[in-house]
Amino acid sequence: MAPVPVPARADTVLRDAIRDAYARSADLAESGRFAQAADVLKAVIATAATALGAQNPRVLGLRRQRAAVLMAGEDFRRALPEFDALAAVYARTAGPADDSTLECRRHAAHCRANLGQATVALREFQEVLEVVSDVDGDASETALDLRHSIGVLLFSEGRRTEAEGVLDALHEDMCVVLGEDHEETREIAGLLARLRGPEGARPC
Repeated sequence: MAPVPVPARADTVLRDAIRDAYARSADLAESGRFAQAADVLKAVIATAATALGAQNPRVLGLRRQRAAVLMAGEDFRRALPEFDALAAVYARTAGPADDSTLECRRHAAHCRANLGQATVALREFQEVLEVVSDVDGDASETALDLRHSIGVLLFSEGRRTEAEGVLDALHEDMCVVLGEDHEETREIAGLLARLRGPEGARPC
């Protein structure tokens, strides 16, 4: 059923409520009160969905922010189904290659990795990376971040040979894109040093 059009006055009240919820949630999250921050957003999501429809962009934005707050508070078990649901909505309405779809899938993969679901997380990271690489190339900011996540997850799972292959290629690209002295490049060099021992990362 389509949502009933919201009268101008009611829409103004709703906009104010949404803006206030974002602000209150941000303040709570900044002070480390992530569960309360998520609850503030949850309360306005129900009101907004009733007035605007469950797939309204403002409602989806609130849901994404709530899921992000849950993830920041390391409540991965509650954040995961929300990111999965959002990814499905965005894939259906905006397309599987839409930035919002890919971002939600990437966050879902992070949640899975933190919940010990390494195999599924790796598959999702790699599927998202394929789409991102096709559109923006292997050395785009998002692609580098995904490759980093894949390499670190392989490393943490003890899949040393696979991890070295991913991280070595990533290190080479980061040397070019970010520079050898960049903090993230040095981080990858450090991981390679732990994998290889004295040999460490090859010079840029």
